[in-house]
Amino acid sequence: MNRAISTIVTILVFLTVSVFAQGKVTKNFTVGGTTHNCNWYVPTGINKPPVVFFIHGANGSGNEFENTTKGNAVADKEKFIAVYPSASSNGAAGIWADMRGTGDFPFFLAVLDTLDKRYSIDRNRVYMTGFSQGGFISFVAGCKYSDIFAAIAPVSGHAATGCTIKRPISVFLTFGAQEDKVSFVNDLNIWLKLDSCPSTPASTSRYPQSNSKVTRITYGPCAQGTYVVMDSISSQGHMWPSNSNINQAEETWKFFKQFSLDKGTNVRQTALLTERNTVSVTLASGVLSVQGIDNDQCGIVEILDIQGRLVSSVPINDGLIPFKNKPSGTYLVNVKRDKYQPVQFSVVVP
Repeated sequence: MNRAISTIVTILVFLTVSVFAQGKVTKNFTVGGTTHNCNWYVPTGINKPPVVFFIHGANGSGNEFENTTKGNAVADKEKFIAVYPSASSNGAAGIWADMRGTGDFPFFLAVLDTLDKRYSIDRNRVYMTGFSQGGFISFVAGCKYSDIFAAIAPVSGHAATGCTIKRPISVFLTFGAQEDKVSFVNDLNIWLKLDSCPSTPASTSRYPQSNSKVTRITYGPCAQGTYVVMDSISSQGHMWPSNSNINQAEETWKFFKQFSLDKGTNVRQTALLTERNTVSVTLASGVLSVQGIDNDQCGIVEILDIQGRLVSSVPINDGLIPFKNKPSGTYLVNVKRDKYQPVQFSVVVP
């Protein structure tokens, strides 16, 4: 009889742990008098799992964003815990708290502590991605909590102003070339400076193949082996990518898994070799990219139409110049650097 009871208890404990350890979990958190709901998804077969926060935009919810991102399928395959917090229902429902203070980060950290107690997570591999206001929250994670988050991936979000990072952090930015709500060039330039990146991208190419809608621009290695990568998606505006030849959740995880707080990056660190006086210009997805300019060089980039009329003039060290919604035709690009002869290129807007 005792052996039978012992066997039953063992089976019940096993079943309890199995149910507790996998699948979708929903829990309310009350932190600082504010109540939030949070969903997370736990795949089977995890061992010291990484954690990815998916942060919804304004007027959204964790449930909606879980359906939009389809992050659970990626979590199943890659064995990380996918977390979908919701903004508080207090006051303006679906709006994240004002970030001039700590905002909602005490809530996020409480979620992390709970996950650690339940699943023994890998605290060196915690990441955050988000869309729109959630993208802004992701930027804040990089600014204020780079000792907690190993990498961030904002999608169509404003970069936090007045940012002082605790350590360099790798950033994966995604924007639609038809974006009308945020300045993706400004966001990119902010993080290139914060991470002390080379002014010239290591690569600029269509991704994943030549006929794709995505142009990927990669900077690095930057400080402490970090990288800053931007995907610009043609014919897309302010939205989570859904028809761009790529799975955004998959691409985000491919980026995240390279970085860990205790190891920096496992990306092969190859020095970017450029000749000081070699310059090139590319136009893709509404962004004019000037390569081969050193950080200490001064000058301007002039863009003229085929009749020689000035369209735009910007400092040479801006690197990336917004150039969308322009009439079709050929444009001339004059790169004027101090101590060097001017160089002229032509680009065609289809």
